[in-house]
Amino acid sequence: MSGSQGTTPSDLRGEGAYRDDGKHTMYGLSLRWRIGQNESDQGAWPPPEDWNNGDAPYPHVYEVWVNGEVRQTVFLHWPTWDWAPSNSHWVDLGGEPDAEYRVKIRAKVDGQFTAFTNEVTVGLERARQWSAPARPERRSGGLDASPRHGTVNHPRSRAAAAIRDSDPSPICVEARRLNTSTVWQEVVPGAERMLADYPWNDAGKYLEYRKFFQNGTVPSTGNPAFRGLDLAPDAALGDWPLTELDTSADTQTFTYDYTAYHTNESWSHRWFITRADWDPRDGLSWQDLEPIPFLVEIQGSHREEDSSQWEFASFPRRTGRAAIVQIWGGHGGPDTPDGGNGGKTGEFFASTCDVMLR
Repeated sequence: MSGSQGTTPSDLRGEGAYRDDGKHTMYGLSLRWRIGQNESDQGAWPPPEDWNNGDAPYPHVYEVWVNGEVRQTVFLHWPTWDWAPSNSHWVDLGGEPDAEYRVKIRAKVDGQFTAFTNEVTVGLERARQWSAPARPERRSGGLDASPRHGTVNHPRSRAAAAIRDSDPSPICVEARRLNTSTVWQEVVPGAERMLADYPWNDAGKYLEYRKFFQNGTVPSTGNPAFRGLDLAPDAALGDWPLTELDTSADTQTFTYDYTAYHTNESWSHRWFITRADWDPRDGLSWQDLEPIPFLVEIQGSHREEDSSQWEFASFPRRTGRAAIVQIWGGHGGPDTPDGGNGGKTGEFFASTCDVMLR
């Protein structure tokens, strides 16, 4: 066990909340804790005494334990002007949460985990509507609207296998025939759909992506240019190329292939896995996914190499065929016609990875 008073989280607080995502209501756990001199109720001013313009000695890696099990690893990064992201986190629970959750967290410091925080019990019966926390009035810089592109490299995504690598398997050949786009690093809903219904909620400061997935169109994000990625395995096409993952290993390491990387406090990576009873022959819909992402990164590091791979121990320990869906998104994408929504629609990139768990 590692950590000191300055690097060990404490005074965990949690409450249930919900967010609108198109016609969907998505629930979550809003967590806050003390780290260093950053109090659970620090507020938007003044900064913590040890903030040091964002270079505070706070941990960047946490585990979230829910109902006695590790359910999520979180890689936290933050801008120099806002200390709230260094001691707060939203845990996605999906659209049909349980009535109550027991939650505790611990941080990883110098390769070892700290002691756990206190455990809190959070009920969803009186969940409040989410509102963005107050932020410091003074901030450096503005919205980074630089292009972003990429896909999951390990485990290999369908876009990487079928388009980037021109895999010769029959299902990949058929996917290339059906697709009208060869841009493997840009599996997005498309500008027309994002302009019609913005992915980024600038008032609430969160990404709405659930509303873009209807029926079995998760791999393509519902974008017809990538409809070949939605193909379900069958006797004629065979299965998608599979990445084998040893779930008895202590940790997993996943990687991402960027062709354009930029960091911004609005951007995040989220990784979901299919439920244990999922049958790949039925295609892949959002309802097939476990609601809590097992891996999350907030903002991203200022060094691309630090946000290109993640080692973590929260991967489900089960065997059999599964799929992993990864969402990387935030406040970017096309310009809004009237300059509203902070000037951009928001956007996200989706990756679907077919795996065999051993």
